[in-house]
Amino acid sequence: MSNSKNILITGASAGFGHDTARALAERGHTVYATMRGTEGKNKEKAEALTTWAEKKGHHLHVLELDVTHQASVDKAVNAAVDHGGLDVLITNAGVGAMGIQEAFTPDQVEALFAVNVFGVLRVNRAVLPHFRDKKAGRVVYISSGLGRLVLPFMGPYTASKFAIEALAQTAAFELEPLGIDSIIVQPGAYGTTFMANLVMAGDQQRTGQYGSTLETMEAFGKGFEERAQAGQMGNPQEVVDALVEAVEAERGELPARRTVGADVSESVSAINQTSEQVHEQVYGAFGLK
Repeated sequence: MSNSKNILITGASAGFGHDTARALAERGHTVYATMRGTEGKNKEKAEALTTWAEKKGHHLHVLELDVTHQASVDKAVNAAVDHGGLDVLITNAGVGAMGIQEAFTPDQVEALFAVNVFGVLRVNRAVLPHFRDKKAGRVVYISSGLGRLVLPFMGPYTASKFAIEALAQTAAFELEPLGIDSIIVQPGAYGTTFMANLVMAGDQQRTGQYGSTLETMEAFGKGFEERAQAGQMGNPQEVVDALVEAVEAERGELPARRTVGADVSESVSAINQTSEQVHEQVYGAFGLK
């Protein structure tokens, strides 16, 4: 395509990241599909993605990137920049969690935030200097409807997405005058690899003391999984399409936040609208307009 971009996406081994990397490459963009374990746990996935791109003649490059390690992040980002520069960053890498909140150990929650929150900060800090140098760039954050709404039994995960919402909105305000824009994509529930990769609360002794609440949690998780297996959730392609649009849209064409999915389109959009109105008032009161 004539307006092709150089895009780095984290967490491209599966799910939204994998499918979006392929979709963008098919549309003529140069994609740096990053993942951890390219020579280990994700070796087959990395090789399959590389082989697909080579056969199709697409500009897709698989890079090792572990968002929890600065050296890994810096190496991947520098490789992409040296190869042809970067125009767009998609912060997709993340992990889910489910369980009684008391039963999550502090170490578990710290590990969750290391990926979902600190990983985003780490990659941003590696990429943003390049965007600032050329006074252009775009950061696409993959948040969640649970960055605005709260469901029981998903406290640490929801907290991490609330944190991303706050960090992304703050960064957007600070970066916009420098020519760098930001878009927050908020998917609802989709039948991807999310449930299969959930981190479960580790302190089973405490979990077992919750009686009927535990029964409610088990029924909730079972119902979610059954809906996913029965194909009763949204088509993940909806999120891929939204991410492609977020990459290709001209500045100012898209709202700061974009919900995706029937289960969040009204509820989360209403919160977004109210939040925007309130923030405009608060910014004005502090002279920040």
